[in-house]
Amino acid sequence: MTADRTSEPVRFTFEGRSVEALPGQTLGGALHADGVRILTRSFKYRRPRGYTCGYGACGNCPLTVDGLPGVNACERTVEGGEVVRRERGWPSAGVDVFRLADAAAPLLTAGFQFRLFTKTPWLAHRAEKVMAWVAGAGRRPSAEAAAATRATSHETRTVDVTVVGGGLSGLAAALGAAAEGASVLLVHRGVLGGRSLGRSGSAAGRHRTYGSDREAALALAADVAAHPSIEVLDGTAVATFDGVDLIVVSRRRRIQVSAPAMVVATGSYDVPLSFAGNDKPGVMLASAVRKLMHVERVRPGRRAVVVTENATGYEIADELLAAGVTVSAVVDPDPSARPADLVAALDAAKVPVLAGRPVRVRGLRGARSVVVAGGSGTRRLRADLVVVSRPERPAEELRWQRHYVEAGDTHAPKGAPTAHATDRTVVVGSAAGLPAQTLDDARDAGRRAARAAGAAPRRVDA
Repeated sequence: MTADRTSEPVRFTFEGRSVEALPGQTLGGALHADGVRILTRSFKYRRPRGYTCGYGACGNCPLTVDGLPGVNACERTVEGGEVVRRERGWPSAGVDVFRLADAAAPLLTAGFQFRLFTKTPWLAHRAEKVMAWVAGAGRRPSAEAAAATRATSHETRTVDVTVVGGGLSGLAAALGAAAEGASVLLVHRGVLGGRSLGRSGSAAGRHRTYGSDREAALALAADVAAHPSIEVLDGTAVATFDGVDLIVVSRRRRIQVSAPAMVVATGSYDVPLSFAGNDKPGVMLASAVRKLMHVERVRPGRRAVVVTENATGYEIADELLAAGVTVSAVVDPDPSARPADLVAALDAAKVPVLAGRPVRVRGLRGARSVVVAGGSGTRRLRADLVVVSRPERPAEELRWQRHYVEAGDTHAPKGAPTAHATDRTVVVGSAAGLPAQTLDDARDAGRRAARAAGAAPRRVDA
């Protein structure tokens, strides 16, 4: 579900005031639309942090929601009536007196208290307590939130195939497995479609039937939701280990899943770029910007600079222009490596393409300008939004954990391999480093998993 402007808005309380959200919007999207850019502060130097990745991977947007700390603002959909506050900053996250620690950063290096208090260890330990208090980490949930957490239910599921990830490849694989007659459990955190919902274009050759990845994701999600052999579980796949195929954590639920075959469709991550100030509010990764525009229905900024190392940055620049955002420039270390039509389209829109790299983002509370260095020298560009677009990294943690488990079984004789180790786990899409894999390929992968499930010996639970 994306933010819906045609339905009645919902409201939540943010630090004592009422904030409006569109149905389907996350807390992060609603707060961004409301003008809130600082969502938390860093631990040590209390530097401001804001909406960065859009999908819970960076840790820059934890909020306390109804007494429960550590809730990612970019993932929690507004239901209405929540009481929300930020977690670090005194007297507030917006104006934090401990921000002065940043001025003393050269003196506050790692372990400074031990060097400073070498002859008085008790002072070193006292300094640690003060530092922990200033950092503001480790907050306890309210009594009500703790009681709700303790009330977590424990459930089990037994299916033929588990699909982890509900992006394009995961949706297609689930439908492929179900077409083979398998019972399928699709585990996905958030709205089905994932990051594909933010893409108004399509990777070359991924599909022919649909006009964009977004259109494909919406259509496949509807097919999955209507399929009688597919159960969708909104949750996070936590682990797989000997004796248990998968543990999934959903809201106040812990589900132990048994399935002879698994499809890993966990997708990929945006990768940040290293430069001074790359963590300031207003510096966002490509998927976050697309999510704000196409899913949250929020304009991500007023004036942008797009820093890119791939063709995606040029596409995002066009999308920003269409959303009414002024694009000061596209900064690319090698514009000559990009398709000529992309560069020409920006030239026609009077958006300069600069050969260079970002050096520093300036701004006290968030991005205000970016300094770019290139062959023609150094220049400063005004921007309250800096978009970073780079080649993505596969989200392969579950894939490798599964591989290590299947490579050996602690309950079997030493050195004995697990049967069907190569067939029982199928990796699809960008999780396998295949971002341009077609939907037909993903469906075939689901069918292979279903056939492997039919051939695998079934576990008999005690």
